[in-house]
Amino acid sequence: MKKGDWIKVHSLERVKATGEVFGATREEDAKKHDVYDSKKRYGPSLVILGAGFIIPGVEKHLLQMKVGERKSFDVIPKDAFGMKKRELIRVVPYKKFVEKNITPFPGLPIDIDNRHCKVLSVAGGRVTVDYNHPMAGKVLSYDVEITGLIKTPKERVESLLDYYGIKGAVSVTAKKAVITTESKTADFVQKLISETLKKWCEGVDSVEFKTKEEAKGNKRHPAKALDAKKPATRANA
Repeated sequence: MKKGDWIKVHSLERVKATGEVFGATREEDAKKHDVYDSKKRYGPSLVILGAGFIIPGVEKHLLQMKVGERKSFDVIPKDAFGMKKRELIRVVPYKKFVEKNITPFPGLPIDIDNRHCKVLSVAGGRVTVDYNHPMAGKVLSYDVEITGLIKTPKERVESLLDYYGIKGAVSVTAKKAVITTESKTADFVQKLISETLKKWCEGVDSVEFKTKEEAKGNKRHPAKALDAKKPATRANA
């Protein structure tokens, strides 16, 4: 494999010291290790090599593999989620939890000020929380398999939509990808997908999102609507 390749990868992810499984793309693996989630979609994950879709320690091995190959290896913290940082362990006033009607207890995962953390301890009206990644400071064990290589621009666009859980029809003509969805895709998601495709998908230079209604012509195209808001130019007297 090489940087820029779009691949599908199955993986089983464990904490080496304890054997705890924290990730599985195969449904049978998830059930076997008691981490099955009925709300989760199982199947090989999309990885664009070089685009930051996976931690460096795993990507390094994927680059040395080929389609159909399976491999097991360990990843040290600096090539995974880094070492734990003391400055990311902080004390939060108990009242912050009271305001949200939450009773904190050790081990509770929670979002505070739009940042994910875990409660470490509760004492004297103070709550100690840890903002470090749950896998920070741990050696991780991976079992990965490259199940396929995604080659055509249309297949790449479709796989990226699936990665973000978006259902839509795709066409790619003259290096332009047109994505038609049932309802409007959030602007920030459109931007993220567009930037990824233009940078990493050879054969796509521009991306257009539209809903089915817009495709039918029942609504004005966003670009036309924008033009309509421009003030009319006054004619010369």
